[in-house]
Amino acid sequence: MTTFFCLRHGLTDWNRDKRIQGTTNTDLSDEGRTMADSWADSLADNRFDRILTSALARAEQTAAILNGKLGGLPISADARLGEQDWGEWTGLTKAELKQLRAKVDKQEKRGFDFRPPGGESREEVLQRACDALLEFAEAHPDDRVLVVTHNGVLKCLMYALSGLEYLPGEKSPIRPYRVHRIECFENELALGEINMEL
Repeated sequence: MTTFFCLRHGLTDWNRDKRIQGTTNTDLSDEGRTMADSWADSLADNRFDRILTSALARAEQTAAILNGKLGGLPISADARLGEQDWGEWTGLTKAELKQLRAKVDKQEKRGFDFRPPGGESREEVLQRACDALLEFAEAHPDDRVLVVTHNGVLKCLMYALSGLEYLPGEKSPIRPYRVHRIECFENELALGEINMEL
């Protein structure tokens, strides 16, 4: 059984501005680097065999900081663990997105079929993330893998593995900046534990 310990990258300036990053290749802010350094201290007593990260800079930078205190583990990057493509809504702040409330509400009622104009659906994010994890598990059976990814990817995985439909009114199963354990056994992903403290 391969065990994945999944967390979100550290803060960026776009996070601080509440701006939709999507696939924009932003860097960690100073605060984000400090966060990652603190997480590394918290995770140092755990055994991990390797790190798997999104190929976006903010995730790779977080992974590198973590690895500085985890003993120089092998690191792999997979673009399929990148954030959801928000298409025409990329770069908008949450306040600006509220001005499009009718369009956003219409999309949110579609659950996993939510798709920003010109972007990708949550279902597509879920499928590519699952494919990445399943393939990695097949290549690294029985490993304990630290995964650095994005909030949108984590939400898609956790909603699906919790049996939720990602519809308005459903409470998000995850809290910000926690570790979530996913187990892969016989080519199937299952939820282990969510919202573990860093």
